[in-house]
Amino acid sequence: MMSKKLVYYPLFPNEGDPGSERSDRVRRWLEGDLYKKGVITDDESKANAYLVATGDGGMTKAARNKCDSNKLLFGINCGTLGFLMNQIDSDEFIPRYVNILHTVEVQLMQGAFHLESGEIIKYLAFNDIFCGGNIADFITFSIEGSLSHFRNRTVKGNGIFISTPQGTTGFALNARGSSAVLPLDTRTWYVGGVATGPYPDSVFTPQKVEISVKSRKPVLGYADGYEQEAVGVKKILIEPTDHKVTLAFLKDVDFESRRRELAQKSELGTH
Repeated sequence: MMSKKLVYYPLFPNEGDPGSERSDRVRRWLEGDLYKKGVITDDESKANAYLVATGDGGMTKAARNKCDSNKLLFGINCGTLGFLMNQIDSDEFIPRYVNILHTVEVQLMQGAFHLESGEIIKYLAFNDIFCGGNIADFITFSIEGSLSHFRNRTVKGNGIFISTPQGTTGFALNARGSSAVLPLDTRTWYVGGVATGPYPDSVFTPQKVEISVKSRKPVLGYADGYEQEAVGVKKILIEPTDHKVTLAFLKDVDFESRRRELAQKSELGTH
C-alpha cells in the first residue's frame, strides 16, 4: 500500500525577530524547488503537516497555535539545543511520506491564573506552568491534586512548576533544576521546584492541581515562558485538556536517546 504523501505549510519566525536569521537556510530551500515539487504549499488548508523551522520555543508556540489542526508538526532545528526538533542539513532529507516518520501525540495543559486583583487569566501550555518570584523572595506554596494518590504538600522557596513530558527537557532543566526527562509518549506530569524545601519533585497522573501561594511580594506566573505571563498570582488551577498535537520525527533517529543526551549536556553545561 502506498504511503500518504506529505504536503507542508511552512511556519517560520517573523523576519527581524531575534534569531530569525537562523531559519534563512530553510527559507532558501523553499525558494528553490520545494514549491514546484508540491512538497510545500502556501495554502494552509491543502497541507497535512507543518514544517516548523525554528528552535524549541518556536515549536512550543506552534503547538499551542496549531493544536487540534489534525496536521503533523515536523520541526527543523534552527535554534540551539533542539529538544523537540529534527536535525536536517539539506532539503533532500525533508520527509516526503508519512511512513518514514515516527509520530507522538501529546496533550496540552491549561492554567487558570487567579490574581490578587480578582482577574482570572487562562493560558494553554505545551511545556509547563510556573509560578514564583526572584531569587530573594521566600514564598509558601500549597500544592493539592484532585486524585487520591497525589501527595499534597506545602513547600517554601522561590518557585514551583508543573511540566508535561515534553517540558521536562530544555527550559525545565536549564532554568529550574528538574532532573526528570520523561518519554514523550508517557501520560504523566512532573512537579518540581526552584530553591524550594522540602524539594517537591514527583511524577504523577495528569489531573486537576491547585497551587496556592503566600508571599509578601507579588508572585509571577508563566505558561510556556515569558510570552504568557500573569502578575500578582494568588492561586493557579492546572488541568489536562483535550487539546493535542502530533509531533513527527525521522524514524531512523532514536529521538528519546537524543533528548536524554542533550538534557545531560545541558545539565552539566557541556553543550
